[in-house]
Amino acid sequence: MVNPILLEALNEAFKPLGFRKKSASWYRVTGNLYCVVSAQVSGWDESCYVNIGFAPAAKVETGWLPESKCLVRFRVDAITSISREGLDLLAEEGISKHNDSDLHAELVEKIATPVAELVNSIENTQDLKSLLRTEISEQVFIHREMIDELLAEG
Repeated sequence: MVNPILLEALNEAFKPLGFRKKSASWYRVTGNLYCVVSAQVSGWDESCYVNIGFAPAAKVETGWLPESKCLVRFRVDAITSISREGLDLLAEEGISKHNDSDLHAELVEKIATPVAELVNSIENTQDLKSLLRTEISEQVFIHREMIDELLAEG
């Protein structure tokens, strides 16, 4: 199960921005782009991941598309502005060494708010292209359907 404190921190950051919640995911369509942010527990321990996905809004027939089906996907650790200290909060050791209120405050400050601010600024493919060039490390999956558009110069 995903840590409920992480879910609470993400909800606090994403709900005011118009994201809808489904299970451990927050999603919305802005402009011509769909965005989803999902929390996931590790299969090996109690660590958590925060996954981010984008897809053209036209690909989202029912209003919902899981992150795993998005055409552009990456984890929060690919965001260059997220600190190592912030990422450590998602690790099993980081979760267990904080009391609940301290963990919540730090997750809001170091993970949820920076991710929410980053994805909130992405409204179209051009914004996404800029994000991939300036804010994201090379740890990103781009489906072949979008690769030419996103990696082309200009």
